[in-house]
Amino acid sequence: MAPRPSSGELWGLHLMPPRILVDCCLPNGMMVSLECLRETPLISIKQQLFTEARKYPLQHLLQEESCYIFVGVTQEAEREEFYDETRRLCDLRLFHPILKVIEPLGNREEKILNREIGRLIVTIWVIVSPSNSKQKYTLKVSHDSLPEQLIAESIRKKSRSMHLSPQQLRLCVQEYQGQYILKVCGCDEYLLEKYPLSQYKYIRSCITVGRLPHLMLVSKDSLYSQLPASGFVTPSYSRRTPQPSPCPGGGDGSPPRSLWAFNTLLRVRLLCATYVNVNIRDIDKIYVRTGIYHGGEPLCDNVNTQRVPCSNPRWNEWLTYDIYLSDLPRSARLCLSICSVKGRKGAKEEHCPLAWGNVNLFDYQDILVSGKVALSLWPVPHGLEDLLNPIGVAGSNPNKETPCVELEFSWFNQTVVFPDEQQIEEHANWTISRELGYNYCHGLSSRLACDSSVSAGDAEQLRSLCSRDPLYELSEQEKDFLWRHRHYCVNIPESLPKLLLSVKWNSRDEVSQMYCLLKDWPLMEPESALELLDCNFPDPMVREFALRCLVQGLTDDKLSQYLLQLVQVLKYEMYLDNPLARFLIKKALTNQRIGHFFFWHLKSEMHNKTVSRRFGLLLEAFCRACGMYLKHLNRQVEAMDKLVNLTDTLKQEKKDETQKTQMKFLVEHMSRPDYMEALQGFVSPLNPVHQLGNLRLEECRIMSSAKRPLWLNWENPDIMSELLFTNNEIIFKNGDDLRQDMLTLQIIKIMENIWQNQGLDLRMLPYGCLSIGDCVGLIEVVKNSFTIMQIQCKGGLKGALQFNSNTLHHWIKDKNRGEAYDRAIDLFTRSCAGYCVATFILGIGDRHNSNIMVKENGQLFHIDFGHFLDHKKKKFGYKRERVPFVLTQDFLIVISKGVQESTKTKEFMRFQEMCYKAYLAIRQHASLFINLFSLLLGCGMPELQSFDDIAYLRKTLALEPAGGAGVFHQTDERCSSRRLEHQDGLDLPHHQTHAQRALIYTHC
Repeated sequence: MAPRPSSGELWGLHLMPPRILVDCCLPNGMMVSLECLRETPLISIKQQLFTEARKYPLQHLLQEESCYIFVGVTQEAEREEFYDETRRLCDLRLFHPILKVIEPLGNREEKILNREIGRLIVTIWVIVSPSNSKQKYTLKVSHDSLPEQLIAESIRKKSRSMHLSPQQLRLCVQEYQGQYILKVCGCDEYLLEKYPLSQYKYIRSCITVGRLPHLMLVSKDSLYSQLPASGFVTPSYSRRTPQPSPCPGGGDGSPPRSLWAFNTLLRVRLLCATYVNVNIRDIDKIYVRTGIYHGGEPLCDNVNTQRVPCSNPRWNEWLTYDIYLSDLPRSARLCLSICSVKGRKGAKEEHCPLAWGNVNLFDYQDILVSGKVALSLWPVPHGLEDLLNPIGVAGSNPNKETPCVELEFSWFNQTVVFPDEQQIEEHANWTISRELGYNYCHGLSSRLACDSSVSAGDAEQLRSLCSRDPLYELSEQEKDFLWRHRHYCVNIPESLPKLLLSVKWNSRDEVSQMYCLLKDWPLMEPESALELLDCNFPDPMVREFALRCLVQGLTDDKLSQYLLQLVQVLKYEMYLDNPLARFLIKKALTNQRIGHFFFWHLKSEMHNKTVSRRFGLLLEAFCRACGMYLKHLNRQVEAMDKLVNLTDTLKQEKKDETQKTQMKFLVEHMSRPDYMEALQGFVSPLNPVHQLGNLRLEECRIMSSAKRPLWLNWENPDIMSELLFTNNEIIFKNGDDLRQDMLTLQIIKIMENIWQNQGLDLRMLPYGCLSIGDCVGLIEVVKNSFTIMQIQCKGGLKGALQFNSNTLHHWIKDKNRGEAYDRAIDLFTRSCAGYCVATFILGIGDRHNSNIMVKENGQLFHIDFGHFLDHKKKKFGYKRERVPFVLTQDFLIVISKGVQESTKTKEFMRFQEMCYKAYLAIRQHASLFINLFSLLLGCGMPELQSFDDIAYLRKTLALEPAGGAGVFHQTDERCSSRRLEHQDGLDLPHHQTHAQRALIYTHC
């Protein structure tokens, strides 16, 4: 039986003796006794212990002292690991003065956090009506308490002054407990679900930064009474009686016929083209290039028309493709482009696409397209290297004044449909039985199926192939090998993308077998299933399987992380109505935060004609069903439109005016009733739990950069705003494409989550950033932060030119006195390590002292991610930056607490260790990051145009077999050796140029 706990500092003693002998057990088996003062902190005991341990035998078996922690037995007869080494010996409440030294297992930061959470202290606020006076109660509760238990405890504490009997108190708690919910003070965030308090992000963030959580009791009735009733209004067009569509094949209404009943080659007739606007003097002739594609993969050789003069292009020519109708996959599409030819005698001909278009060969009812089609084409996108654009949108351009091609597909007497599931399964079974009946010794094919048992060597090779990153190109031999062992691959669920890439999609034998395999395929992890939604996997059955994986394994929190990509891959769906769109709308309607960003991700691309119809229909569906939140969205849109108009005027009509005149214009316009009404009292687009109250006009200003961004300042209207923040500052930018910044910050946030899950708290700061339109967006202002340039310039111009390496350290020391100094250095070290790794992996360029910032508490972060994936700025044809990440001397001096020979300190060694662990953690998830970038290839970012851009991640993550932490280690060494030569000197003029621009992101 466990002994009864003692209330003293040591078992049986109220006070520990002033000096006490402590026995310490070392990992090498030695026992060392130390005489310690009762108030000695553990870190001092550890230093004294390891000094003594070096005098004992087997000392060479010990690692650095930082690798160990103490563990002891407390007076509650429990084994406790002591992670906080600032605790004093007398505060440990030991059963006996014996400490054991061990290596901590698992997540150090998480265990520290859990220990803090274990004695969770929460402040509950109650607003007393009608005076609106505030009462607060500080409660100490268990970390695994539910919100309803915290509410009950609050009621008990509030009822103490009423002197109720235990029975009356119990009845009082039962009566009122269900009438309240918990709200975060200062914003519209509620603790609604029955999860332990320690699992709520707000609670954990408070504990991480050492801040007391402030929650507020809110009456359910008063909250629900503020919610207006809303009903779904059925649109008039959906109430109309649908008209029966004519038979697509022009037949007499006879039953449809299976595509597999036809054993003829695919033929398409090119009739003519209109609205082809070219310069006759520059162009010799034009022709149409065509191809049949499955995703980005050609199903047969491309076919060109005859070349004709561009004045009146007519062909009236049948094109025959080397693929049978019966072998067409469900997602096959005709891709074409009008191309020009320019060439002179003796010179190589130049071929250039003028316009492109795609046509799905099957409609949403699985019917093969037939008859005449007029296809209005799309302009050629920037960066298109091929003559065709197979992953582009299918269907006509709504702008009818663009080039148009008239096509004619084969006519049939009956409707021709893609085979149903039963036909596919029957054909697959017949194909499998035929293959298994062959004698493999005859060597008829290297792709014939093996049975589900494989040799150990083949199994290892399969696992090795399937573990390769998504950009790895399979050889033909590897594809044959995978397809031959397709039945065994079912045991490796993550092998599905590689197996699908091995299928010959122009063979119905293989496609039908793949469909049958897919029916029994085990579900994949959602992060792996994301790959199946990119442009390489257009097949509806494959995409439906991927969605099943997401529905099964993707939490709302994870969905929010990947929402940017999931909205973009809607562009790769064959039809407007598809399972992914329905899934996203359902999630958007059942989770307001998801719905908020779902709306803005769609709205921000409505200027893009290739997706405006698809995204417009999704927006309508969401807005019709989102109820009362539609009013909040309308208010946000109205406010953003006002700001767009205002900044357009500033850029176009007032661009030559002085700053004073522009500010006068800004204040006058924003003071108008229509502007004040639109720009006050609405939900922040950056974060739907934040309300933007009255506009603080005196704090608003126009920034000095060319695009004239606005620095805007709103009051926080929440009654408890002083407990969170009293004002909300946001930068509105009109003229800069923020999608690249938004993507980079999303990736940094995901990196931080991975690190935290592996026990690394690198304190990243992915501030809010949202693109809301064509080169229009919002950026969160990080309070109490300054650029490195601003900190260095505190000594005036002389200081800026000399770049005193101690300035940053002195500034942090001045802002953080006493114990706060150690916390600030630790925070700087962690965040610096995180951003070194992140910027190295992502190839983030244009790094200088005006886009690296530090908060007053020591936290470092980067801003302005206009260049990534190694697309760095050039000067006179040479890359301005020659180091892979920024680690300057002034950073090293801060890390080493002011020591000039910083690389020789234990603090620097600790920093390096953080970097290596962080790098390896991200490398383990390399496929996830490659997939996240791949899913955005269709969004048109200037530095994310092709898989070649994403290949940079393969280089930095060392995904070849010989890669590893050594890549980052070598880079770190190279960067350290050159940091003074290049980083402090090369960009001096660049620093000065960007000094004013950086004020956009700082709060002075």
